[in-house]
Amino acid sequence: MRIMPCRNTLPLLLACLFVLPTSAVVASEAVDSRAAAASEDGLVSLLSAEFELQGGETASAAASYLKAAEGSDDSALAERAARVALAAGEPDIAQRALARWAELKPEAVERLPLEANLALNLGQRQVAVDSLRQLLKQDDGSQWQLALQAMAQTESRELSASVLGDLVDADALPAEPDAWYGFGSLARDLGDDALSDRMADIAMQRFPDRARVWLWQADRQRRAGDLSAARSAVDKALALEPEDTRLRMTAATELNTQGDPAAAAAILAKGPQNALIRTGRLAYLARAHDEAGLSALYEEIKAEIAEDPSRLDDPQRFLLGQLGELLKRPQEAMEWYEGVRDPARRGEAALRIAVQLEALDRLDDAEDRLREMQASEAEDGQAVRDSYLLQAELLRKHQRAQDAVDTYSRGLLIFEDDPQLLYARALTYESLDQVDKAEADLKRLVELDPEDANALNALGYTLADRTQRFEEALGYIRRALEIEPEAAAMVDSLGWVMYRMGNAKEALVQLRKAFELQPDPEVAAHLGEVLWQSGQREQARAIWQRGLELDPDNVVLKDTMQRLDA
Repeated sequence: MRIMPCRNTLPLLLACLFVLPTSAVVASEAVDSRAAAASEDGLVSLLSAEFELQGGETASAAASYLKAAEGSDDSALAERAARVALAAGEPDIAQRALARWAELKPEAVERLPLEANLALNLGQRQVAVDSLRQLLKQDDGSQWQLALQAMAQTESRELSASVLGDLVDADALPAEPDAWYGFGSLARDLGDDALSDRMADIAMQRFPDRARVWLWQADRQRRAGDLSAARSAVDKALALEPEDTRLRMTAATELNTQGDPAAAAAILAKGPQNALIRTGRLAYLARAHDEAGLSALYEEIKAEIAEDPSRLDDPQRFLLGQLGELLKRPQEAMEWYEGVRDPARRGEAALRIAVQLEALDRLDDAEDRLREMQASEAEDGQAVRDSYLLQAELLRKHQRAQDAVDTYSRGLLIFEDDPQLLYARALTYESLDQVDKAEADLKRLVELDPEDANALNALGYTLADRTQRFEEALGYIRRALEIEPEAAAMVDSLGWVMYRMGNAKEALVQLRKAFELQPDPEVAAHLGEVLWQSGQREQARAIWQRGLELDPDNVVLKDTMQRLDA
């Protein structure tokens, strides 16, 4: 079982421009400007709406704003009513407010993405198409981005994809490669790969000399498994626009995704440098295990600073500190982190200093530094919470699991029910064979958030691995898979509980799928064990070998092989 990141959601390429958060809607100066245009009843409604909104009663506020708008000729009141209604999830009020807005100010372009989004959520296909086509006809180049967001932020993925297909058929998208790429990515995120591929083909025909389109082709080729063609497409993109820094960063990301982080780092090394680009280089060089490249980058930055000391700012200090860590020079790394001046980053720097102290065999000093953070009222709250997590992690590294539990518990006295502290303590309890306490923490996490797929999976896996309560375990794991059906860790858990229940055939199906989704040494341990126990011992050894190549020191894998005398 592994800690997994939060589940993916449909990516939004822009900030939420058309459904404002409550805090953004409460603009007190708006009352005076609108009061003059409102009737006496409208003024009462407007004032009521402002008070209701500030009190968090968004549905009531939306109704009051609508009443004020219907008694006024001020289109801004109708706009306000529409935005608050959408934020409050009140479609009937939103429809009436949008209609009033259209009546008072029919030329208002900013109304169209709201109309489209509401129509999509209500299943009104033609209304959505009409609003989006009207929006995309506008001269302002940013309007396609509003249309994109209106389609992305909807509950009806299938309808959004269908409407996008209508827009493509009607040739309604702007003649801009970035727009086609944005909508093509949306189509894929909505689950319509065929539409996304069709759009990519159209874009290639229309914009063959634009680098963005070639990077899109690289993405397609990689997904299809043709890495050679994908690499050629990246080279073509870079040849078309070699001086574009943003393009280089995108191309590097694509090369890294293709499995060539060294090439990604080389792309970023060309052209102008800044802290962001060098951070990318560091990440790719680290992934490529290129110690010589990391050392060269380290010396490059130090030489630049020696020539002009004014260039040494906090981003550079962090970058140099990270390089020092990766190059196993903890004393140097610590000195860079000690120089951080920005109060907003001092907490992060203090955490890294503690890591360096432990690397220098100064665990007591590391703990002292972390306890100073925990006792300080001036430290950022998240940094303090992270200090408990780090201290416990260092203690576990030194085989002091019970002390780690005590540290998590101290943190939970301050950060009550913090998910990360609870989750980490549960895993530590499990390592101490205190399964009942691990179960209690994991159940608390599920109680706090029934959609926490990681907690559901960890609970199910723990019950499957450490108890005989297989049916109960299976229930938790299936719930996790409903939330994240393609998460390798959760598919692995399903395979493991199937094996524990005696269904080796189905276990192999799921474990092979998990390893295909994400080659991982712990999945290799499970898959190899089921193969071994099924008599397929050469296959078991082969999968274990692949696991060792991924992580030669993985404890779960090594213990499995030793236990089976393999």
